[in-house]
Amino acid sequence: MRSEQSWSLLDPKPVLVYVQECDDYIVYWNGIVMPHSMALCMAMEHACGIYPTPEMKSSLEKNYERLYYSNAFETRAWDNKVTSGSPLYAYLKRIMMEHLKSVVEKWSAAEILGWFNYSKARIIER
Repeated sequence: MRSEQSWSLLDPKPVLVYVQECDDYIVYWNGIVMPHSMALCMAMEHACGIYPTPEMKSSLEKNYERLYYSNAFETRAWDNKVTSGSPLYAYLKRIMMEHLKSVVEKWSAAEILGWFNYSKARIIER
């Protein structure tokens, strides 16, 4: 388990990481790893009532698959989920539901949005 994943279990805020080889950001949040854009969309659904369109969800899922197969998450434990054809966004949102609800109760939408600032990301070089 990466230190970022462990830390994400201790702190309710997401841990942002920039993966240089993929030129993209990922987030460890409540023990779950996902693309930055996917985590941000989930947070904004709960904090602001801003929902992604079906096209956006499809794009988020394609980005998830690209990062997953590029080994950005450093795990292949989700091969069944990624290849099953079931919506990844809905699955991850369901896993994160209770955590997202508790986060929204404690912090404002502006504070939550600030958690996703790229300047807070750790850089991973492989």
